[in-house]
Amino acid sequence: MNCSTGKNQYPTKFLAETALIEIHINRNFPADQGPQNVYQCEYCGDWHLTSNSPNRNERLQKMIDSGEMHLKQQAKHWE
Repeated sequence: MNCSTGKNQYPTKFLAETALIEIHINRNFPADQGPQNVYQCEYCGDWHLTSNSPNRNERLQKMIDSGEMHLKQQAKHWE
């Protein structure tokens, strides 16, 4: 079933967070740009990514703070 929002759908929060992190790695977003969090949709019940969140996703924030995100972005650049 497609969501009326037109956004990509993820059946679990974990999968949505994983997609969020992969997007940051693959597109090399600066920390404050791109999607920042995930939310459960009131229309379809699945999970979506959002750029309009007052808080950054905890898993994403930990990767940024630890430097792991930067390392993964660099490694992706050299693939």
